[in-house]
Amino acid sequence: MHSSQLNEHTSEVIVLGAGLCGLAIALLLHEQGRSVHLLEARSVAGGRIRSVHDDTTGRYLADLGPTWVWPNSQPVLQSWINKLKLDVFPQYDAGNAVLDYGPEQPAKSGFIPGQDGNMRVAGGSQALINTIIAKLPADMISLNTPATSVNVSASEAIIRSDNNTFVAKHLVVAIPPRIALKTIEWKNELPLELQHALDTTPTWMAPHAKVVAIYENPFWREQGLSGRIASRTGPIAECHDHCSPHGEIAALWGFIGWPYDMRVKMGEELKSQVRLQLKHCFGSDKPDPLAIHIEEWSQDPFVTSPNDLTGPMHHPTAGPNILRQPHLNDRIFFAGSETAERSPGLIEGAFDAAERVAHNIAKRENTTSPE
Repeated sequence: MHSSQLNEHTSEVIVLGAGLCGLAIALLLHEQGRSVHLLEARSVAGGRIRSVHDDTTGRYLADLGPTWVWPNSQPVLQSWINKLKLDVFPQYDAGNAVLDYGPEQPAKSGFIPGQDGNMRVAGGSQALINTIIAKLPADMISLNTPATSVNVSASEAIIRSDNNTFVAKHLVVAIPPRIALKTIEWKNELPLELQHALDTTPTWMAPHAKVVAIYENPFWREQGLSGRIASRTGPIAECHDHCSPHGEIAALWGFIGWPYDMRVKMGEELKSQVRLQLKHCFGSDKPDPLAIHIEEWSQDPFVTSPNDLTGPMHHPTAGPNILRQPHLNDRIFFAGSETAERSPGLIEGAFDAAERVAHNIAKRENTTSPE
């Protein structure tokens, strides 16, 4: 993996985006013996899988992006867990939740039904990213390399990033559909139906802010609580236990329920409000968090477009089939979790889209006569 680029790079396949889907596509194509290169706009790979790490040891502590998987009902996910030789463990949910009615009323303990089958990946979702990267050649990913334009001919796709040119038989766009439409100059006009589909496909996580509170120990478990909070007033609207399997890392995670513009305006004061809420919910005599981390996804230009801030905040449904078809002389494929038919927006959706694209590229290459 490197940050400095050559002026020109040629490969069979270029993948835009080194998030989970892009990395999975690269691994599948690499296993097929194809030359593939990933262009990542950020300084690190992983996309919306982002983590809190210990400043001293670098050890994984918590997820700032997607957390849950459901292997019992997600066969594609389960096959990748097996392929990558990772372990999963159940989401801790033993005990009552805390019901927060606001600072003027005492918090109460009460039962809230859990979501059936919630599991977490041992080592966090970051383990998916790290394991795939370890299987790829070190020079396969170019960081700090956002694509600025794409030009497609009958035989190749030409991708430019600043002063660098990348040429490939196939281009896979594994970044959020809205970001692909708005940030890349498409030298060939995309079909209007495709433009509409890209523009109207919400990006999961885009309107959200996720908070993680790190503690010395999981005191809520000792109180017979699950770590869940359900609040009508916030700032945390929902909260869950986020400890490691054996409790050596103690943490809570939740979604901030306040609107994005209010969150951004508050700045660091938002962390103070989170601390006050946690004290209110668990008791003033309980320990303060060692640290609070807030990931404001609405401010990430590689995730969020203006349309994402006015649309729904739920998981996207499967988009139209045009998102899953090849385009521009069968040179362009759109991927990413939002394009999946199975589990769109979720971790399984990223793997589902990766398998579809890798299969389609292999099918076309295997049926094409040598040039």
